[in-house]
Amino acid sequence: MASVRLFVPCFVDELWPQAARAAVELAEAVGFSVQLVDAVCCGQALANSGADSTKVEARFAAAASGTEEVVVLSASCAGHLQTMSGGHARVPPVVEWCDWFVRYAPDRFPQRLERRVVLHGSCSALRSTRNVETIRDLLSRVDGLEVFDPADASECCGFGGTFSTEFPEMSVRMGRDKWNSLASAHPNGVEGVVSSDCSCLLHLRAIGKGALPCYHIAELLRSAV
Repeated sequence: MASVRLFVPCFVDELWPQAARAAVELAEAVGFSVQLVDAVCCGQALANSGADSTKVEARFAAAASGTEEVVVLSASCAGHLQTMSGGHARVPPVVEWCDWFVRYAPDRFPQRLERRVVLHGSCSALRSTRNVETIRDLLSRVDGLEVFDPADASECCGFGGTFSTEFPEMSVRMGRDKWNSLASAHPNGVEGVVSSDCSCLLHLRAIGKGALPCYHIAELLRSAV
């Protein structure tokens, strides 16, 4: 059986573990055994704050060494690690989870999902990993699933990592604008928000006060297996 090394970011592990469980189950469904990278954090939060992140990044590099590539369950963390790996000889190539799974996912998923969802392309998916179309490709393989885009698809949701703690009022205002755009993406309403970044989803779910369910893409795809 082939194996894959998966890095589950700290905020996913602590706050959205269902995404990690779904990603592992999907990998196993297409014939892979999953080995988790034993690292606490990628260091992105420290780096974004201007703090010294080298010790945290070094721990990640040590934990991830000795493998052909590491799959990261977050476009945001993947973008940071891809930048870091360019200057660190011990870090193997880093690939965002959607870019990895699209290689092995079935052309059509076996179960239909009769649902209208709106796609939130995070800033990282749009500008770092640049794989929003890969996300769309995976979702298009689920029969019955209708995927829509918000009017301002390229606008930030306001989370921005440490930005949301440094400028909370602005972050909340941006989040409300984004949530309203997502919720009105279809004239008959949508039934959920999907993204590849749980960090954005955590922010948006709080802004929306539970009015719509939010899904990491792995959760939706797991429902279709």
